[in-house]
Amino acid sequence: MIRFARFAFLVLGSAAVLVAAEPSPTPSRSTPEQSQFDFVVGNWLVRDSSGHVVGTTTFSKEYGGCVLIERWRGVGPAGEGLGVIGYRPASKTWHRDFIDHGGFVLAFDGQRDGAAMVMTGKEYQPDVVRMHRVTWTPRSNGSIEERWQTSTDEGRSWDMHFYGLLERIAE
Repeated sequence: MIRFARFAFLVLGSAAVLVAAEPSPTPSRSTPEQSQFDFVVGNWLVRDSSGHVVGTTTFSKEYGGCVLIERWRGVGPAGEGLGVIGYRPASKTWHRDFIDHGGFVLAFDGQRDGAAMVMTGKEYQPDVVRMHRVTWTPRSNGSIEERWQTSTDEGRSWDMHFYGLLERIAE
């Protein structure tokens, strides 16, 4: 009987410690402005302009709904990448830091333009400064059009770096 009592005390005590150690969910602190980019939240199959699958990407709201985390998984040599996206209330703009498996790092800033989210950033290379502009546009069928353009003439002209279509897939 004493063994059982010790065992029961140990089990109940361990359960209490585990429950107490569980982090409580962060309460939502997001503002309506921080919901402007919510149309990307979810799991997506990404196709290129030819319709070929090039990867998947997942956007999740974290930290009380104030931060979007993007996890990119490409097919073949496209590799993986991580984006952290947040709204800056003081400037009423969005900021995105993106890094991929090869060490490519790019910071973007932008805002809503109608229904689309448009962000730009600069990549500094030894011989040139390349501007990047990414536009995500929700479509009526629930998909998202992504246009990633680059410019080496300070934005006077833009070349298509990547055109993709994000199609929602199961969670």
